[in-house]
Amino acid sequence: MKGDFRQSMKWLHTWVGLVVGWVLVFMFITGTSGYFKKEITRWMEPERPLASTHLDKGELLAMSQRYLAQHATDAKRWQIQLPNSRDGNLTLKWRKPPKKGERRGKRITKIINTDTGLATENIRATGGGSALYSLHYRLHYMPRIVAYWIVGFCTMLMLIAVITGVIFYKKIFSDFFTYRAKKGLIGWLDIHSVLSVIAIPFHFMITYSGLLFFLATYMALSFNLSLNSDQQGEYYDQVFPNNIVHEKSNVLGRLAPLSDMYIVSKQHWKKDTLTNVTVNFPMDSNSRVKFSRWETDITYNPEDQLVFAGVSGKIIEIPTRKVTVPGQINDGFISLHEGKFATPIVRGLYLFVGLLGAGMVASGLILWTTKRKPKQLKKTKGPDFGYRLVEQLNIGTIVGLPIAIALYFWANRLLPVGMENRAAWEINCLFISWAVLLIYPAFRPAITAWYEQLKISAFVFCFIPLLNFITTDKHLGITLPRSDWNLAGFDLTMLAIGLAFSFAAYKVKKHVIVKALKPNGDTYKTDENLAIAGFSSSTAKKESN
Repeated sequence: MKGDFRQSMKWLHTWVGLVVGWVLVFMFITGTSGYFKKEITRWMEPERPLASTHLDKGELLAMSQRYLAQHATDAKRWQIQLPNSRDGNLTLKWRKPPKKGERRGKRITKIINTDTGLATENIRATGGGSALYSLHYRLHYMPRIVAYWIVGFCTMLMLIAVITGVIFYKKIFSDFFTYRAKKGLIGWLDIHSVLSVIAIPFHFMITYSGLLFFLATYMALSFNLSLNSDQQGEYYDQVFPNNIVHEKSNVLGRLAPLSDMYIVSKQHWKKDTLTNVTVNFPMDSNSRVKFSRWETDITYNPEDQLVFAGVSGKIIEIPTRKVTVPGQINDGFISLHEGKFATPIVRGLYLFVGLLGAGMVASGLILWTTKRKPKQLKKTKGPDFGYRLVEQLNIGTIVGLPIAIALYFWANRLLPVGMENRAAWEINCLFISWAVLLIYPAFRPAITAWYEQLKISAFVFCFIPLLNFITTDKHLGITLPRSDWNLAGFDLTMLAIGLAFSFAAYKVKKHVIVKALKPNGDTYKTDENLAIAGFSSSTAKKESN
């Protein structure tokens, strides 16, 4: 690390990004999927009924109460999730009493068909969007604590890369408005700058808040040395305030109609914004019913909840959780990181800037190889092993990882519905295919591997709507006429991603042709690259014109 301070920051930025860049791309792509994990899960469970967001919530609550009173009388808590813009199905959850030797009873989740009032049976086992999202902080095939430390290390280096990038690049903001296309190294530098500047506040927030999630894990030594057990307990009580305990009376009681409470909630909130209902001790005279509306605040807001006495059905003034300043700060960072407060438009913005983050890291990795490529190609023995490894990992991650995620969706449709450990094998298919795509570029010229994997990615994404049409009855021909935009939106998004990769493959093909036909060009071998592009010399000349 030589030179002045700014040059030192440039050196640090470059090598920090290179060391963990591929893990960061993985974390950005899988983490970004979490902003639509409910929608992804619904698509991956095609046995579910179509959306029923048009039905009256009072009728849905009455239907839910009848079903739960019949099937979950011994449960301590009922949870009702009403159809909403993210999940168009009526979902009921409860937990069975624990059996002997069990700490907690089995959790039951039922999707209700609102046309019949009955639960939808035989829904395929799947990890859904939640499994895909959890990869960005849990990784896979390793102990939880090891994954947390790896993710924390990479996140810290990401934070360093963001800060050093702002420090060393003097023209980072001015060059944002001067994108120079088709200029090789300069072009990639501009792409990297644009993707970085657009979402700098997001990049800083997402990395800093990610570190706060596991603060006690990363700072365990400091906690143990500086705080005794009582002080540690006080810390957790302040940062993670518990819900206020509600005790039952052990006297039977009849729960008032939830639909009547719904009418009261509309009068209180002035708008029909109810999303979730929780009933504690539903068969007890001291039952409590909590109505929760869509979260609109970054931090916890008591006004987003109404508590009813279960037997009388009247609103009671009782807090459901403790409120502390550290807890509010912690909730705020978690809400910002996960977009809990976000409306559909804001979640779309989160998706956009999350993908910009992946693009920022990916363009930085490509910039590293582009800058060193002319020198490497002049070596008599060919490029160094380190350079070839970076290029291979770039191809296998930047294009190979999206292919693997698409094949995760393929596996959801093609694996037998009754297969044992089916959800685990969906994820296994993702990692097996990604491993193949990481190794594959080692046996092909770099430009060939880029082009071929881009073609594969275009195919696997564009084919998903057709595969869905072949294997289920929840395809675009059904979901579009029924205005089920969650399901239709997934298929259309996959198609759009596939077309984007098709365009990228086309641009690579054009780039190969131009380079091959360039006078006095010694960077590429003409015949080899024309073969890669699938053109003869005469056809290539026509295409270039």
